[in-house]
Amino acid sequence: MAEITKRFSWEDLDQLVEQYSKQMILEAYAYLNARGIKKQTAEDFRLGYEKAKIGFHANGKGTLGGYFSNRIIFPIIDADGKTVDLVGRAIDNREPKYRSLLGRNDTFFNHPIIASTEDVILVRNVFDVMSLAQERLPAISLPDTSPFRDTHAQQLTGKRVFICYPNDEPGHRESLRIAQMLEGVASDVFIVQLPEGVRDVNDMFVRGKDPHDLMTDLLNEAVSENLKMPVLSDARSLSVFTEEYMKRQKGLFGGIATGFPELDAKLTGGLHPGLYLLMGNISTGKSMLLRQMADQIAGKGVPVVYVSWEMTAYELWCRSMARLLHVEPSDMLSGKVEMEKITQATQAYGEVAKHMMTIEGTLGVTLQDIEETIQRIIQANGKAPVIIIDDLFRINQRDNQGNIVHNNQAMNVYQLHQWSKQFSTPIVISASIKDLNQSEIHPLVEVAVDTIIHFEAKQKDDTNKSQVDEISLNLVKNRNGTNNSVKLQFDKQKAEFFASQE
Repeated sequence: MAEITKRFSWEDLDQLVEQYSKQMILEAYAYLNARGIKKQTAEDFRLGYEKAKIGFHANGKGTLGGYFSNRIIFPIIDADGKTVDLVGRAIDNREPKYRSLLGRNDTFFNHPIIASTEDVILVRNVFDVMSLAQERLPAISLPDTSPFRDTHAQQLTGKRVFICYPNDEPGHRESLRIAQMLEGVASDVFIVQLPEGVRDVNDMFVRGKDPHDLMTDLLNEAVSENLKMPVLSDARSLSVFTEEYMKRQKGLFGGIATGFPELDAKLTGGLHPGLYLLMGNISTGKSMLLRQMADQIAGKGVPVVYVSWEMTAYELWCRSMARLLHVEPSDMLSGKVEMEKITQATQAYGEVAKHMMTIEGTLGVTLQDIEETIQRIIQANGKAPVIIIDDLFRINQRDNQGNIVHNNQAMNVYQLHQWSKQFSTPIVISASIKDLNQSEIHPLVEVAVDTIIHFEAKQKDDTNKSQVDEISLNLVKNRNGTNNSVKLQFDKQKAEFFASQE
């Protein structure tokens, strides 16, 4: 990503904008028209398009050789009026839905409007912005699926900000999070409640009657509500509660399946945005369980970032391949498995590998480095990955002076918990301790995490020196469910965890 940044000046980007704007075709205008966006608005925002390409194409002059294939292209303009990035939005079902050229996430779409207005409407996507711009209402959005951060909040210092995010549970939750971030920064913060049944601002302008008047009424209503209750009341969140309850009543919990059904049931549908801590004795199989869980999640097409200070990437791949081949990891590590089987395993693992990103945690790798990687993944995939980190005691950070800080448990967990909120994703960390009954975990860590799972392993009690361990996953803290225990078995010869037969 850094190499691309060096290649393009703002003049180069502006030339690309000009080239892409000349490629706008009827199909692109038809898509915009279906979203309620007029041709003049597209021209005002200098939108462009790149046709879908099939097969190999060499880069043509002024293009990127299919990088934005079948996408409408939105120039991102900074406060000085310079083009700093391009973002493409697919007009078909291809993923990722949004694709950024340079990954600049510090500039809003329609950023220049901020300097010319005291009131600004913060919406979720570029179509919301254009719908409002057509009615001469000042609006901005993050250009892609990046989360709202402190750097964005600071750019709205002294403004009256109206937050109008999508009318669903994640949108309401994000509105509240952004409102808290803007407190003390913006002069006033208002959360705009869209009418029931309306997805977002663009949807309201496409389907609604007199949407301009309705939007104005909603803005005024937000101000009136704020005057009555200057601190955000729970009344604003009741719709969030009702919507979430209705989903759960129908069994739609929305979690990410771990691949272990009994564990998913205890976690109310799987992993949810939040921080999970897996604690256990040293060398009992925690890393093997985490890797199998990561593979099972990635195998469902969910992106996973696996950060390991315990093992190298090669050692982790050996364990994944051992599980596929039902051989002991030691045979993989020592090169005793036939090459033909290795080829079969790598082919079988290919689909998982597409969604798995392994990072080796060395002494020089810090949480700040990992965060940059995650940001790039979000920009590329259009969604946040599940994050798995092994192990808590090895995590490094950099202080304000750039010095590496080792094993500050409280600071590390605080940062990771913030990530889980910021990226709205589950984060699972492990911790190797000597004795579960005499925890070496800082008390602030146990308070901060959402779920604590004690990993206990013992050899199966039989007379044949069994190669199967009995595993207990004891949920001693569980904010998304009840404290309980999950029984698994670990077959050392097959390098695989599976549901207990008892």
